[in-house]
Amino acid sequence: MVINKTYIGFGVFFALNALLLISVGLGTGNEPIPASYMMMSMSVMTFCLSYLQPQFKARDERSRMIREKGMFYSYFAVLGYIMAFLFLLQFNIVNLSSVTMLSALAAMLISTVFVSMVIVAKRH
Repeated sequence: MVINKTYIGFGVFFALNALLLISVGLGTGNEPIPASYMMMSMSVMTFCLSYLQPQFKARDERSRMIREKGMFYSYFAVLGYIMAFLFLLQFNIVNLSSVTMLSALAAMLISTVFVSMVIVAKRH
């Protein structure tokens, strides 16, 4: 239980840091700081790990299946993210810098992997 509380504590810490970075970016009239995306995804990751830690501690067939299916589903989600970003950038629907786009894509990748593992763990 101590490990789960540690994960939740780090998740709250990363979420508060992300909110601070977002508020600084928006408060200055600019877009949010790209590091805020990574902080938010790290917050999602630690909250998911607090749920997954008891399942992964066993190191059995079920935990391996959760990892495999979670990665499999997140692969297709990442392909969808990339296609959506390409569509939005190709037709000038949004105007993003490359750093912002890559930060958002990396954050979405990290979040998707762990959220898909939680979904698979709840379903099986």
